[in-house]
Amino acid sequence: MSKNLIIIGSTGNIGTQTLEVVRANSDDFTIVGLVAHSNQTALDSQVEEFKPKYGGTLCNEELIKMITQLDVDVVLFACRTANHIEALKVAIKANKHIAIANKEMIVEHGEEIMPLVKQHDCIFIPVDSEHNAIFQILQNHKHDEIEKIILPCSGGAVYNSDLNNVTPKKALDHPKWNMGKKITIDSATLMNKAIEIIEAKYLFDLEPDQIEVLVHPECIVHGIVQFKDGSSIAHMGFPDMKIPISHALYYPEVKQNTFPRVDLKNTTLTFLEPDTKKFPSIDFAYNALRKHGDYPKKLSQANNEAVDKFLNGEIKFNEIFEHVAKNTF
Repeated sequence: MSKNLIIIGSTGNIGTQTLEVVRANSDDFTIVGLVAHSNQTALDSQVEEFKPKYGGTLCNEELIKMITQLDVDVVLFACRTANHIEALKVAIKANKHIAIANKEMIVEHGEEIMPLVKQHDCIFIPVDSEHNAIFQILQNHKHDEIEKIILPCSGGAVYNSDLNNVTPKKALDHPKWNMGKKITIDSATLMNKAIEIIEAKYLFDLEPDQIEVLVHPECIVHGIVQFKDGSSIAHMGFPDMKIPISHALYYPEVKQNTFPRVDLKNTTLTFLEPDTKKFPSIDFAYNALRKHGDYPKKLSQANNEAVDKFLNGEIKFNEIFEHVAKNTF
């Protein structure tokens, strides 16, 4: 039976890749709503192709009406900011199947969101490749069996570079992932992993010292859970965001697809401790969590500002760390 789908952030990287999944599985999904931030040209093209009942750059109030008044099965939150937090809470309370690809809402409102998810027992699937991997591993395990989780980190585009000479063009040249500008810069500063540490704390109800980061340049292992009995389970897959997107949309079913597979015979797996002196972002995350309060929110917002300034040529790459530290702690 076809699922009715709303995509919030349809013209962004995750939104457009979600529509690729829908195109390849047109009998499984009906697009009933497309919401964009500002890219009207791309949105018009999507609306013409998929003919949703509603399509536009909607404010939060209009979005809430769409979620509550349309016949909706799945809502994908792929927007960049936390502006639609009220719409997310409404979707949770309405017991919608939610696919969440929005880091900001989890980081800034995780303490509020996750109890609601538990209270209303709604399907709430993270789309980030790392958190989606951890989610899948934990499906058949109890929470008190977890010793720690490991979030692999690609290292981004400039991990082995002199950070004094990093240009936006160089930082945006990610060797493995096809992502939007903001998240690609975050990958280069390792701030993406810092944000994911905070996400993981809220999504999986963990303590900061239960979350570890390892640099894994091959981007084949997306998450590892180490259990109290000494065993570890790793989730592997080709670095393609359409894989976790597909999982989140089809859950609890597993859909056959034609995405690339990992060739283990010709694959080397490397894991390294991150250089936190060169990239202090990861330490920022742990500090924000240990301070509690609104520090995770301040960290997220300060980073958003710093990335915009770097892309606009207002600050240098190394100054991203200075800006974030100054405006968070």
